[in-house]
Amino acid sequence: MLEKIEKIVRRAGGMMLAAQRRGTNVHAKEGIGNYVTDADVAVQRFLQRELKRLLPEAAFVGEEDGGDVYREDGPCFIVDPIDGTTNFIRSLHCSTVSVGLTEGGEPKIGVVYNPYTGELFSAERGKGAFCCGRPIRASGRPLRAAVVSFGATVYNRDLTERMFRTLRGLFDRCEDLRQFGSAANDICQVAAGRMDAFVELRLCPWDYAGAMCVLLEAGGKISTAEGEKPPFGAPSTLLAAGAGCYDEALEVCRRSIP
Repeated sequence: MLEKIEKIVRRAGGMMLAAQRRGTNVHAKEGIGNYVTDADVAVQRFLQRELKRLLPEAAFVGEEDGGDVYREDGPCFIVDPIDGTTNFIRSLHCSTVSVGLTEGGEPKIGVVYNPYTGELFSAERGKGAFCCGRPIRASGRPLRAAVVSFGATVYNRDLTERMFRTLRGLFDRCEDLRQFGSAANDICQVAAGRMDAFVELRLCPWDYAGAMCVLLEAGGKISTAEGEKPPFGAPSTLLAAGAGCYDEALEVCRRSIP
């Protein structure tokens, strides 16, 4: 099953690259800096068709319209056809195709692919995490030696003050901060031990469902910024980190709560 999903995701990544080469229409969504392109829609339709063909009984939840309602009582694909649409529009080469398969409310398979770099992150529950077929492992660095990536909750400006309190708290304790614009990519970088933590105060399940499985299988930890299990049926805050800095990063996140 994992190998079949990987092949489908690679084809979806090829669609993304082809759309960028020929150009694609951009449409504004609700909120500041929130866009959807014709490529997002086309890639999601392709993924929905191919993944449902692979597992007909599974529900399908995607960022764009046309999917199902998330359910826990069976398998469910949770998909972001292009995570990092603004990066895609601006040719920043940091956008991913993300597919998560959950079952019984738990992550079962995760595949995240950046077609610009050719890096494909994948995991199946209980079988480890990989990047292009090579095993990966989250770091054990403490927060004082950590490089932390973040999302700025640009669509939800009501969270700006809390977000910057969180970042200031992390910056005072960590080595440095980074922002890349794709949550799925950032979480996988934590899984690979390149980054040590990632935080954002408003994400949807398709932003993290695929990468969540990869991180957990790589020995990392993931929760809401309040320390709870991230939901698959609703938006959430998110903290993803290596085991060495998770507890201290969570303490910082909790202190930022108004």
